[in-house]
Amino acid sequence: MDFKSLIMNGKSTRDYKSVNVDASKLEEIESYISNSKKLVPSIDVEVDFFNGEDAYKRLYGVAGYKGVMIEAPNYMVILSDNKPNYIENAGYIGERAILKARDMGIDSCWVSFSDQEMIKKVLDINSEKEVVALIALGYANTNKKVESNYKVGDTFVNTNIGKVEMSSGRIAIEDMVFIDKWGNQTTTDVLEERALFDAFSYARMAPSALNKQPWRFIVDGGKVLLLIDNENYDESYINKIDAGIVMLYFGLILDVTMFDSKWGFDEVNGDYNIPSNYKIVGYCEI
Repeated sequence: MDFKSLIMNGKSTRDYKSVNVDASKLEEIESYISNSKKLVPSIDVEVDFFNGEDAYKRLYGVAGYKGVMIEAPNYMVILSDNKPNYIENAGYIGERAILKARDMGIDSCWVSFSDQEMIKKVLDINSEKEVVALIALGYANTNKKVESNYKVGDTFVNTNIGKVEMSSGRIAIEDMVFIDKWGNQTTTDVLEERALFDAFSYARMAPSALNKQPWRFIVDGGKVLLLIDNENYDESYINKIDAGIVMLYFGLILDVTMFDSKWGFDEVNGDYNIPSNYKIVGYCEI
């Protein structure tokens, strides 16, 4: 797959035609997930697909922005064992599935939820694993007027119901990446010399909740540290999903331009002068 093109052409679809995705295509997505690289390979995940008006009705009031569900012909549910970094792993896997679907001409959208047990109940999912992702799949209804234009990097947790101020503006690389410590801004030339410019350029295109783009990076010698803006990161599903997605985007470009990327989650020690509201959540060896 041409990951660069797929990332650049990304969009989140809220309105779908009443046309189911062919079962063989859903099976192809499931097979792709099973055989693709994971953020944390030791975590076991499962994928279920649901389709039709019945699934939409079951999920209405349970998932979606303020309980207002996105109506789609198909839904993908990712279930996971509860292990360290399993939510970040879900963001990584879920967005990878979205890129695969996009490559197949299938549109998609992350759907928010707050009670994974209720999702399992209404969809009759009999599994000890937790629901970690809910993604709408289908074909965009291009004839239907929508309230907002969603572009690469826009929110993945809101529908077009309600008034939410959105921005498709992307943070500049110079404001996103620091060298050695926080506040020491990088330059395009420095990143190009280190063969990291492409990876950061596409990482900044990652979607995030409310397009907050909560990530920052510190390049420390042979490590790239990922930091997320949230004082309560350990309890934040959304920020962990954001982290997993941006790890995927950064890693995908390294995979195709340099070497096989790998993220680690061990504690990183160092005097990086990091603000109190940011947290180091992982690192990539370069």
